[in-house]
Amino acid sequence: MRKLITMIAAFVLTTATGWAQDAVPATKTMSQDEVQAALKPFFEKLQAIPEDGNEETVMKQVALDFVKENPNEAGVYVVRAILAFTMPTEELIAYVDGNDYLKNNETIKEQKKVWAIQLETGEGKMFKDFEAEYEGKVSKLSDYVGKGKYVLVDFWASWCGPCKAEIPNLIKVYNQYKGEKFDVLGVATWDKPEDTKKAIEQMGIPYPQMMNAQKAGSDAYGITGIPQIILFGPDGKIVKRNLRGEGIEKAVAEVLK
Repeated sequence: MRKLITMIAAFVLTTATGWAQDAVPATKTMSQDEVQAALKPFFEKLQAIPEDGNEETVMKQVALDFVKENPNEAGVYVVRAILAFTMPTEELIAYVDGNDYLKNNETIKEQKKVWAIQLETGEGKMFKDFEAEYEGKVSKLSDYVGKGKYVLVDFWASWCGPCKAEIPNLIKVYNQYKGEKFDVLGVATWDKPEDTKKAIEQMGIPYPQMMNAQKAGSDAYGITGIPQIILFGPDGKIVKRNLRGEGIEKAVAEVLK
């Protein structure tokens, strides 16, 4: 959790990270500099949270307090960047619907469409198929998922630092568990195929890839930030979303024990 907080803080304060698809935006009412200035003390509070196992709960409360005090685009950003990852989606939708500023904000209105897709592709729901074309060949998620194996699917990009940080974890799990019951699949998201290929070679990624997926997978699963790592069951149902770090191997080991 400490690494996550530090990563998010760096993202907001520099706008240069690949953690999400877009940087902190300028808006009709606030410039990019104004949004970042408003967020700076908020992320200083996050970084001061003690490492005692309650970080996520405290982070959520700090975010809720900030949004309440900031009915502006900085508050909207915290909803999207923090609360969207610390609140169950149904709870999040109810929260924004109960806030006059948020429910009338155009950014949040668009975001609710994404959250609706996330509910449709939540744990226990059947996978949504999508396809990607590369060098004249079409590949589909259904070529890998729903075929009787657990499949760990990583939506990633070569330019995304946090994505590349998870690759060693994925390679480790792949090498340890690959076989008749388990596989790993990479989905190249928002990336140039030549850059994806270069990263695969440089990092020695051994598992298969859906090249040039671009927005196909992210649109299907309501993904607004990468990496997004999802574990699918043998029947194609979604077992777990938002896997990161040690949680990847833990989730895989649990279903394969």
